[in-house]
Amino acid sequence: MEQFRPLSYDALQVGETFVSDTKLVTPEDVEAYAYAVDDHHPWFSEDSPFGGPIAHPTLLANQALHLRHSKYIVRAGLHAKMEFEFLEPIRPGVRARSRGTVIDKYERRGKPYMVTEYVTEAEDGTVLVRGRFTQMLFRD
Repeated sequence: MEQFRPLSYDALQVGETFVSDTKLVTPEDVEAYAYAVDDHHPWFSEDSPFGGPIAHPTLLANQALHLRHSKYIVRAGLHAKMEFEFLEPIRPGVRARSRGTVIDKYERRGKPYMVTEYVTEAEDGTVLVRGRFTQMLFRD
């Protein structure tokens, strides 16, 4: 059984990897997300140029942000920077998983930061989203 430790700057290691659970994207997920972000583009519920409905490109962003939760108890942090590269549309019915690696950790003005690069892939290996996020960690 995996033991979860509190996420701290000292415990975090550059090169450390994380893997999310697999997420099945359902039509209900697409509809709920469109409602949550108040973006009701017809491509989310009707046909699109990609052949059928697609999901909002940031639908799986939280999956990447929650990567650290697979190993750590994450109390709080501040998102300092996020970068996304949307490569393929996310379609209802796809099963997706995110994988990430801590590529840097540093202190600025006495505050600890971590930088994670990630990729979100469909079950068949198609890369859907690639990105990087920087988060300030709160000290206890």
